[in-house]
Amino acid sequence: MRILRTYARVYTTDLDTVSASLAAATGEPVTSRFSLPNGPDLATVGEVLVVAGDEEVLAPYRETVATLLVDDLDACRERLDEAGAELVRGPRAVPTGRNLTARLPGGLQLEYVEWSEEQWERAGGRSA
Repeated sequence: MRILRTYARVYTTDLDTVSASLAAATGEPVTSRFSLPNGPDLATVGEVLVVAGDEEVLAPYRETVATLLVDDLDACRERLDEAGAELVRGPRAVPTGRNLTARLPGGLQLEYVEWSEEQWERAGGRSA
């Protein structure tokens, strides 16, 4: 398993304002925008993932401090199991592919995502 990209996460109740201001401040465009079923709305700006919703929607996600894009979610899960991680959510299908969230020993909580081919195309290809 390889980590292909890491996204810092920010949480907000106003996706439009935060995404626009982050794009203006960094010079990076909003490259994707989607919603999780019964969950938050998300947007990526450069290597920042903006997670938006009301406080009730955000509550289950706030402990997750970063999102790691991996090349193989199944191998990632095996490695996490071997490391003694606790599975918090998933694996499950999401608009960008598949994900899972795990809490590592010591309490660090991370999301791991394996993008679908369609998401790679939206992002400009695998070399992007």
